[in-house]
Amino acid sequence: MQHTTKQNLKKRLFSVSLIALVVSACQSDMKSIEPEIGLKDAYADKFLVGATMNDHMVADHSLANTQIVKKHFSSATMDNSFKWGPFNPEPNIYNLTGPNNFADFTHDNGITPVGHVLYWHSQTPDWVFKDGEGNLLTRDALLQRMRERAKFMAKHFGDKIKVWDVVNEAIEDDGSLRRSLYNKIIGDDFIEQAFIIANEELPADAVKLYNDYGMTRKGRVSTVIKMVNDFKARNIPIDAIGIQGHWSMKDPSVEEIDANLTALAATGLKLHITELDVDYLGRENLWGANVDLDKIVANAENNPYPDGNFPASADKALGDRYAEIFTVFLKHHENIDRVTFWGVTDADSWLNSWPVAGRTNYPLLFNRDASPKNALEQVISVGLHYK
Repeated sequence: MQHTTKQNLKKRLFSVSLIALVVSACQSDMKSIEPEIGLKDAYADKFLVGATMNDHMVADHSLANTQIVKKHFSSATMDNSFKWGPFNPEPNIYNLTGPNNFADFTHDNGITPVGHVLYWHSQTPDWVFKDGEGNLLTRDALLQRMRERAKFMAKHFGDKIKVWDVVNEAIEDDGSLRRSLYNKIIGDDFIEQAFIIANEELPADAVKLYNDYGMTRKGRVSTVIKMVNDFKARNIPIDAIGIQGHWSMKDPSVEEIDANLTALAATGLKLHITELDVDYLGRENLWGANVDLDKIVANAENNPYPDGNFPASADKALGDRYAEIFTVFLKHHENIDRVTFWGVTDADSWLNSWPVAGRTNYPLLFNRDASPKNALEQVISVGLHYK
């Protein structure tokens, strides 16, 4: 696919920016004007830019969110439909409508699809781990069920989906292995076995990721690096590392992001930023021994913009944060294949309900009504002006 040259894109962005400035001077509270340039175009020669979609978006292509994906994103991930529970809630019961729509939509629009996720301790139904009498499976029996899932995915989506999160969130903050039922039944080589199965069942050209959150935390990062290097030494197939990127306005610092991208890239594997968002309202003050997260509800202090109106000053601050993050990504662009936002608009974000019930958050580049934030233009500008 041909892309407009960066020089022409810069001229077009400058023209759009001038118009926006004139309009802003007349009406300071007006929402940002839709950029003529797509976000994906600003980063076309650096890395893919993606977003997560849901069943509604891939079923109804007239939706504003779906139109945003078509214009601004070169990659897409389904938020829930491929996870084992929603996809295969009972033995031999498969919910294929959303996944099929997603595969067709991305194929028809030249968007790189990502399969999320083969094996995850959460959203995996109980039947996966148990026999007909309700007893936990043997190691071999669970490995066989894992193989059947990978085989099914290869049969139905192997010709369209070539990027897969194989294992998700199997390592704790301190670097220890998560004691999930996968680990309890299979043992500490669960991750290794998952990648062996994926390599044997998925197409030969499939890109296979290990994906996790908190990938600036020393324990987890150290274990991931050690695991990857061990896999490579023993010829266990793994192609890339997924870094979720659920960050806030201050944490992690750009220095921490930079240092950890450097360390992870030193493994020789490509990096994917898989679930990027910036928690504008923050949650740093919610963690502590005396805090019961289940009882925290929205109030005037922790939910300052409940009506959905995001002030221009806040929009600018969010854009500044994203701009510094993307500047770091661009520094490492030779090692990064993809940057994916977790959602399209603020209305899609999981941060509206976590960790504060009823809170209205603003972590993405598009407002609830699908209009662009000024933050979008800031991120586009960073891509266009990077040298």
